Amino acid sequence: MLGEDNMEKQNRMLKSARMQRAWTPEFVSGLVGVSRSTYIRWESGAQRPRHASLDALCKVFAMSPAELGFVASRMRQVHALEKPEKPADISSTLSADGMVEVDEDDTFDIAEEDLPASLATWSIGLASCWQWYMAGSQRELERLVPTYLTRLMKPTLTPGPEQKTAACLTAQAYQLIALLDLQRGDFASAQTNGTQALVYSQLAKDWNVYVAAQIRLATIFSARKRIGSALNAYNNALHRINTNNDNISPILHSWIFAGLAEIQATMGRETEALQFLKLALAVFPEKPEEDACMTYAQCDRSMLYLYQGLVFLRLGQPRLAWEAFSQVDELKPVPSERMRAEFLKYRTYTSLVLGNMIQSCIYLEAAARAARAINSDLVFSEIYVLYEHMLAIWGQEPRVKALAVLFQS
Repeated sequence: MLGEDNMEKQNRMLKSARMQRAWTPEFVSGLVGVSRSTYIRWESGAQRPRHASLDALCKVFAMSPAELGFVASRMRQVHALEKPEKPADISSTLSADGMVEVDEDDTFDIAEEDLPASLATWSIGLASCWQWYMAGSQRELERLVPTYLTRLMKPTLTPGPEQKTAACLTAQAYQLIALLDLQRGDFASAQTNGTQALVYSQLAKDWNVYVAAQIRLATIFSARKRIGSALNAYNNALHRINTNNDNISPILHSWIFAGLAEIQATMGRETEALQFLKLALAVFPEKPEEDACMTYAQCDRSMLYLYQGLVFLRLGQPRLAWEAFSQVDELKPVPSERMRAEFLKYRTYTSLVLGNMIQSCIYLEAAARAARAINSDLVFSEIYVLYEHMLAIWGQEPRVKALAVLFQS
């Protein structure tokens, strides 16, 4: 065992890494996939993470075990020589904050009676990952989310009472990975992982997760300019809603109508587009935060304003689009960093269409910085295309020329 002085050093290093990022223990524990009290014991020195949790912890902080206060060589010896003890009655143990108390969350070979508790904890962790995605933490999640797939694969593929729950979480993890691929501009991988999400949602027979997977595939197809494929994905989701209407999330229902409205507008079908938009507004719940699928849908009213603006843009009505996008300014709470980047991008485009050079410059600069903040290669490349259009129109203007610095690093 390590000495008390080294133990205190470990405590300070792990806690300091967390405090420097202004993260709470709840936030870190959720990302790693353990309970809050388990994480607190790591900081206090009362318990050390086992190999998989240590790996996840290092990926969350982007630091080595030694930098977090854990001596890597000594930890390997401990794991090689000590057989982990199984906690008593783990499935019924709760921490003071109501989270499932699991000390051995990070072992892949989980006893059957321990699996429900582990799945509950991983569910909390994935919910935190979705929040982190909306906050723009692209690189951190690219390191972390695959560890959830590693943990979930065996229970997902093993028939039993927990298989559907595990498959549901696996489908969510694949959706996250697909979206991360999309933000990197890797459309092929995004489509592959999006399809995997669809497969596992069918295994889970969770039709809300299935509908969400179809929506994500439609988003990927739209980014690839494959409108017909996007339309098929939305229609498949709509068919599932018509089959299981009473059990489908209102948020997802509204999202499908909004996506269909944009596609109809892209195809020049104004009447159909406005009808779908009206349906999206009518179906969207008054309190979206209470929707059972909010953890992975991560969809608030800003989604409606974004699609409303897109519909008007596709229909060649930029002034109405501007009014739609402007609604987000009054929204409380404010949209996520990822949604903010999208609104800034489309406000840049709308300003460009309206011929307002000064406004275009202001929004393009803000959009480029927002895209960098969320590490989205996709959004940044789309903003660069807008800058090329600005150069074609106002290329001799000093203010437009000066924006080139945004794309030089």
